[in-house]
Amino acid sequence: MDPRIRALYSFISNEDEISESVKPVNKCLNITFKSCFENDKFVIKADKQLEIESVLDYLHDELNTGHWSEVPVSVRRAFTAASFVKTVILLHSSNTPEVLQQCLKALDMGLLLGAPLEINTDLLTNCATYLSKHVNEDTETRVTTNEKRKHNSEGLEKFESVKGVPVDVLSCPSLETFNKYFTTKVPLKLQDCVSHWPALTTWPDVNYLLKVAGERTVPVEIGSHYADENWRQKLMTLKDFIRSHFLGESPNIGYLAQHNLFDQIPELRKDIHIPDYCCLSDVEEAEDPDINAWFGPGGTVSPLHHDPKNNILVQVFGTKHLILYSPKDSPYLYPHDSLLLSNTARVDPFQHDPQFPDFTKARAYKSTLEPGDMLYIPPKWWHHVTALDKSFSVSFWWN
Repeated sequence: MDPRIRALYSFISNEDEISESVKPVNKCLNITFKSCFENDKFVIKADKQLEIESVLDYLHDELNTGHWSEVPVSVRRAFTAASFVKTVILLHSSNTPEVLQQCLKALDMGLLLGAPLEINTDLLTNCATYLSKHVNEDTETRVTTNEKRKHNSEGLEKFESVKGVPVDVLSCPSLETFNKYFTTKVPLKLQDCVSHWPALTTWPDVNYLLKVAGERTVPVEIGSHYADENWRQKLMTLKDFIRSHFLGESPNIGYLAQHNLFDQIPELRKDIHIPDYCCLSDVEEAEDPDINAWFGPGGTVSPLHHDPKNNILVQVFGTKHLILYSPKDSPYLYPHDSLLLSNTARVDPFQHDPQFPDFTKARAYKSTLEPGDMLYIPPKWWHHVTALDKSFSVSFWWN
């Protein structure tokens, strides 16, 4: 038996790692996995795929019961293990492009909903990277992207209508200079800091993204923004997202927002680099930044909200307008009462709603990000983000 599979099997067999509610499922998973082998050789049996689908269905229900933060890690790890077993079973049934796509989707579901195993933590990532290369070779897709990027004139007019103070701008400041803004927690726009990123030259042609990750499954936000009552999330391939929402004329806005794309697809991680400024920290033992992707058509909006960590937002291509407010102005921004949206304001910077009379007391700061620009957003600073055209941004959050 392959050492990787044997190591995974040793995890599955260890019931001490599994919570009581999942032990019956783990037993089924164990039997399913073990029965696929005879004398250390993989032997596919007709009922194995049905069994593993039953395991995955049960675990999927467990993952969607209650709040996501309360899902036991043992359930998520069991889902990871079952996703891998499903992939192994599928691969031994056939190697057609259609089956390879099914395998890749199973691995992505494990990466999105599962949790890394204590043994072979990169198992699904490595498998997905390997399969993705073969899938993309067999199903190469290209789209026409020779149009000129068009600015949203309405969005530009709205931005200009807001009275505010321009955020300071510096060209590739030294760490010492940047630290003055970092320690005082004041926003700063930085230029000429990421010209060495391969992403600035490769990502604007979405055919590159299609070649690297077109068949990968990603979470897409559907709707005007996450605070809207009609907002929802949908899983789809990056290829379908680009065709329907990024380049297409879908009536619904689709936004690949706040997704850790680069852990899921490390082939894209090599195209970016953590800014040196992230080495400054508010804590003694800082961890690597959380890196998220923001990829979508013109008109995408992140409503006025704040985040708990330091944030450097890098614009790879496209243009974004940001309106910011100091934490001191929080009382004038009327945050939502619900715990889930307590970091999101009810006010819209572009509207003066009479039900929010104190909003006029808040002082706005304004910044425009063009390709290659970075914006430092301190913790708890409110910010509203609008994409004027098709854009891709990368955020780095750290303590």
